[in-house]
This record gives sequence, C-alpha cells and structure tokens, in this order.
Amino acid sequence: MMNEERTHTASAEEKVILIVDDDRDIGEVLQHIILDQTPYQTVWIAESDLALNAASFLRPSLLLLDYLLPEMHGLDLYDHLQAIETMRGVPTIMISASTNPPFEALRTRGISLLKKPFDLNDFLDLLAERLGEG
Repeated sequence: MMNEERTHTASAEEKVILIVDDDRDIGEVLQHIILDQTPYQTVWIAESDLALNAASFLRPSLLLLDYLLPEMHGLDLYDHLQAIETMRGVPTIMISASTNPPFEALRTRGISLLKKPFDLNDFLDLLAERLGEG
C-alpha cells in the first residue's frame, strides 16, 4: 500500500499573524485592525524571548515585528526566528518609527518595512501581498 503525502495550504482563515510589539496599545490596535478588516487570526506577544519560544508551535504565516524592541532589535529577533527550521522563509513586515531604519539589512533579508505612522489601506495591502493574497 502506498502512502500519499498531502500538501496543505492554509486558507486565509487559518493563517496566523504573529505580532511582536512591546507597546500594548500598538499591539492591541494592530490585532483589532487585522481581526476586523481581514480573515486572518493574530497572536500578539510583547516580549522577544516569549515570541521565540512560541513561534515554533504557533507556526505563523506572517511575522509583524517592531524594530525597536527593548530586549533585542527586531532584526535580531528575525535572525533568531530564522534559525528555527519551521520559521525559515516566513514572510515578515518590520514596523518602525525610526527615522533611520536599516534599509539595506531589511532588503537583503527580504523584510518589508512599514513606517509609523502608516496608512490603514497601505498596511492591509502589504499584509495581503506578503501573505500571497494580494
């Protein structure tokens, strides 16, 4: 008897966006926008180390990372997440209020940048694009 391997592509409703932002207000607003305006699910985590521990069992479809996190920069968190086999290649959006984000480092890693403050429609379009729905 032959075993058949099935490939499962998550539907929009099954896709989880992992939000990592230490600012509770921003984390809650991002969650509210995504849950209200899209079919995606969200998990918001305020601390980098908790995000690292949770990422492999959450298996997010997209990472939404704040650049200026207190424990480590968003780029460092991204690099640590990429070291986890199940997290490699997960599309990522870096959110930054910095006037001088590391454009080259983001580009070489394939990370999209969303500057604060951002336009709601631009944010939603970028989510859809990075999740392959746009």
